[in-house]
Amino acid sequence: MIESKKLKEQAKSFFQNDKKVKILTAVLIAGIVLIALSEFWPSGQGKSKETSVQPEKTTQQYTQELEAKIKGIVGSISGVGDLKVLVTLESSEETVYAQETKTSLDSTQDAMSENGKTQLKESTEQKYLLVEGEDGKKQALVKTTKEPAVKGIVIVCEGGDSTAVKAEVINAVTTALDISSSRVCVTKIDSGMTGKQ
Repeated sequence: MIESKKLKEQAKSFFQNDKKVKILTAVLIAGIVLIALSEFWPSGQGKSKETSVQPEKTTQQYTQELEAKIKGIVGSISGVGDLKVLVTLESSEETVYAQETKTSLDSTQDAMSENGKTQLKESTEQKYLLVEGEDGKKQALVKTTKEPAVKGIVIVCEGGDSTAVKAEVINAVTTALDISSSRVCVTKIDSGMTGKQ
């Protein structure tokens, strides 16, 4: 109790000094102004960018890249010779966004029944997870990007009439792309088209 009286007396003597009160008031006002101004400063400056978003490929770009890869692989198989490759896709590249799922369980008791049966009702709510983009706008968080599914591949080559070459080409393509052999067609190139690409 003696200590609390001393504290009260010290506080009174501190606030009775006008100079100290003015300095304390000025410091408080400056702090409030700085907090208010921090709202207008751009956030995120000086932070390193952890991830860079790759622009999505167009279907045509993906098809051309796939055709070039297949041509490189198949062209190295013995007996294939000159070749042309055509790839068709079932769909375009698909972006899958991260979602948050909330499940709630409501129970209600039937007052009219003798044994007081309880009914359970489950409700599920899904919503996309949002993150702040570089421009400061909220955008959905990308979970993964699915490559387009291959619909079919046609390979026209000089060795396309050989059963052994066909089998090797089909085996190479189906293994590389994890597709069924029914989606791959290998045929002989027209002798008049050899060398023209």
